[in-house]
Amino acid sequence: MYYRHAYTDKLILLLDCAGLLVVLGVLDDKHGLKVSLRLMIQVVLSLLVIVGAEGTITHLGALFGAGDIKLSLLAVPFSVIAFVGGINAMNMIDGADGLAGKMAAISIIGVAIIFYLSGATEMLPLAWAMLGALIGFLFFNMRLFVRHAWVFMGDAGSMWIGLILGWFMAQITRGHVLAEPALVLWLFGIPLIDTLVVMLRRMGRKCSPFAADRTHIHHVLEHTVLSVRRSVLLLGLVQLALVGIGVCFYLIHASAAVVFWSFVLLVAVYYYRLRHFRESLVAGSLRNADS
Repeated sequence: MYYRHAYTDKLILLLDCAGLLVVLGVLDDKHGLKVSLRLMIQVVLSLLVIVGAEGTITHLGALFGAGDIKLSLLAVPFSVIAFVGGINAMNMIDGADGLAGKMAAISIIGVAIIFYLSGATEMLPLAWAMLGALIGFLFFNMRLFVRHAWVFMGDAGSMWIGLILGWFMAQITRGHVLAEPALVLWLFGIPLIDTLVVMLRRMGRKCSPFAADRTHIHHVLEHTVLSVRRSVLLLGLVQLALVGIGVCFYLIHASAAVVFWSFVLLVAVYYYRLRHFRESLVAGSLRNADS
């Protein structure tokens, strides 16, 4: 009874903080809040979830093969950075119809599978509830019988998803699951890869990592022959593959080093290919202008 009461209290705090993020997102959508103010509120709400709802990431695993890396006093600051990063990753990927919803739904399926396999079944009702909410959103966002979507996510929806998804990711590193923390990278998938690469490119150009541009993966695909709908479908399939790899790593008990460094290699390859693509695009535009 005590465990059930404590678990309920954690969920209430999580959902309260997520609700406040929705309010923040609505105000941001309507008034365009300053990045500093938005980040400050995200940090406060993430800190409440981390401390009050057991969202702390306490270790990183044996990333270098020489023993588990314990975060100790750095656990809370690291968790705040991870949560705020996840919130903004979902916010940044929300640039095409239904894309953020599809990414999150696939991630939740992967997380739910790991919960089920590990015996952490107490986490499943909330996971299925979130998946159901996302499916409902995607149904009304797909434009099946109408020309315009009935609902849009906006900052309110994407930041809400980012916080809830971040809490789920923290749970797979704790309790009954005790998965390698690096698995979170694969389960988060495309939103995380896209955000890391975009921010690295912006900082490489000596711009603010939060400055808006059109280098996100869905923008890149707009310059190809793919339509928006096909781009979203392609990214959904890639996300499914990435999350599937994460689940497979969990099933075979892959080492933290293998899980982490294979993800780093994937990010590096995408970073290089994106740079090559952009250079080819600029060269092609110059040739067209000369002709």
